Amino acid sequence: MTDSEEGTSQVVHRGVPWYRDASGQISFYNADGGEWVKWAPGVDAPPVPPAWAKAGWAEAGVAMRPPRPRWTSPWRLIPTIGAVLLVGLAVVLVTRPSAHQEQKETRITAALVGQCLAQHGSLDGHPRYSTQPVPCDGPEAAVKVVKVVPSSPGSPLCPDATTGFEIPYAGVQYPHVLCLQSVRPAGP
Repeated sequence: MTDSEEGTSQVVHRGVPWYRDASGQISFYNADGGEWVKWAPGVDAPPVPPAWAKAGWAEAGVAMRPPRPRWTSPWRLIPTIGAVLLVGLAVVLVTRPSAHQEQKETRITAALVGQCLAQHGSLDGHPRYSTQPVPCDGPEAAVKVVKVVPSSPGSPLCPDATTGFEIPYAGVQYPHVLCLQSVRPAGP
């Protein structure tokens, strides 16, 4: 860097010659055009020498960092509100059961009335039954579905001499209860 007594200085930064006159105006040498170009904020130019960057912006009347919009600016609130709405919609869709799933479960359980089911082991001492009907005269038939009742609060119970069994369905809060009656004679 060279400084003269008139207040001008020259420096080469990253291979580009820079010049600052007595008034503080910064220029750089454009080798492609073969001329000195006055530097101003926003001009397509090489990086300003670090020692001059702050002075050049200040003398040009521009703050070192361009001001950012406040948080209450519409440009910041619009994407924030949009994101909040999307998250809210996702929460509602995940927590609310789908009417389509409830209709499907109602249709499937209603079709099981009069059908027989096979037993597939037990869980916590309670028998587990298949979800697909089997022939009632076959050896695998264990129970017959005599009635289907809703399991929502306040709904009716299964008739006497039957056992209630629920088949869980994804997205259905209150699956229907299958009222089952044994097709095998009781043991001795």
